[in-house]
Formats: sequence, C-alpha cells, structure tokens
Amino acid sequence: MRMLVLITALFFSISHAEILFTDDFNDGNDDGWIHIGAASYEVINGEYFIYNQGDRGQGKSTNGDASGTMSTSDYSVLCSIVIECGSEGGLFVRYGGVDQWYYRVVMKPYSSRILLERRNDSGPTMVLDQYDISIYFDVRYWIRLQADGDSICARIWQGSAADEPDVWHLEDVDSIQQEAGCFGVFAGGYGKISWSCVFDDVVVSTPLEQHLSQVTWASIKAAGD
Repeated sequence: MRMLVLITALFFSISHAEILFTDDFNDGNDDGWIHIGAASYEVINGEYFIYNQGDRGQGKSTNGDASGTMSTSDYSVLCSIVIECGSEGGLFVRYGGVDQWYYRVVMKPYSSRILLERRNDSGPTMVLDQYDISIYFDVRYWIRLQADGDSICARIWQGSAADEPDVWHLEDVDSIQQEAGCFGVFAGGYGKISWSCVFDDVVVSTPLEQHLSQVTWASIKAAGD
C-alpha cells in the first residue's frame, strides 16, 4: 500500500513519466539486487540496509528493469535515504562495471554538501557539480538522480516524495557514458569508522518532463550574481 501511495503521489508531481521499476522492500528481501563490495546487505522491517562494521570501503547494490540492467539509457531514479553513520551514501546510474564511467550523486555529511560525480572505480573521479547543504545523521532525505541524454541532474529534499522541488540542485552536461548500464544505491566510509545507510521506496521512471526542470539551481544562482 505504501508503494501504491508513493507512485500515485509521483504521478501527480511527474506527469507523463512511465514507471520502469519499483521496490519498497516490504517483501522482506532484496531479490534481484546484485551486491558489489565488502558490506552487509540486509532488509529489516521493509527497509534496505547497507553497512560495515568499521572497514574502509564501499558497498553497492545494483538493479534494473531488464534482468538487472536498464532497458534504456535515459531514466530517473528516486529513493529515500538515511545515513546512520559513515562518510557517504547515495545513488548511481549507467553503471557498467569497475572499469567503466558512471554517474552518481553523493551525500557527504562531514563536509555538508552533496556532489554530482562522474566516476570510474578503477580510475579517477570527476566532480561535475556540488551543492552545499547540511546533512544530518539519522534523518530521512529523498534524492533523485536523472540521466537524460547528456544531461545529468540531481536534487535532494526532506518531507515526502510528494514534496519534491522543481529545481535541480546539481546539474551538468556530460556525454562520456551513454550506455544504459544499471542503477544502484551505495554506502561507504573511510578509516576505521562504521558506516551504514538505509534505503527505501526506490522508483525508476522515464526522465521527468522538461517543463518541470526549466527552473534550475544554476539559473537561480546566475540570477543572483
């Protein structure tokens, strides 16, 4: 029922978007999700936990609407996230493997910002954009990451899925990775601190209609200069 209410709310705010994939973890498992990295992956009370007890590293979990990969390279991923502890957590899209470029939005509680990155797990990471915001532990946020052609955008908010803002807080034009790949969620930490993120209500759709993204964070910043 919760996922039905969520999807209904999304259709009110995202007209004409086609839902491609959903998972609210109310079935008590993460069947279909592929684990990458030294982490524990567990569904508890209808929420998806990725955590590690103090080893440096990262845990990813990937999925897609076509046997674990995405059927289209243009899609928009929404989920809720709670960072319980650790250095980072977030979403990624167009992931094709450790030696391939992909895009991710990264919440950084210790540096009070979120980053839009193009990353290669076996090579460099390029920051495409950043947005200063206080990220608190044990607080639920909603994040959306969208890849539409060479447009890569993200935003973050609190409240409910229906409270989604019209502005993109992060955006860039980048054409390096155009393959569909898969989407996923991740958590990570550095040093010997424990890290844990909780994810829920994952919804993947076709990209949001253009009229919803005409007002962007970049345009707001430019207007204030």
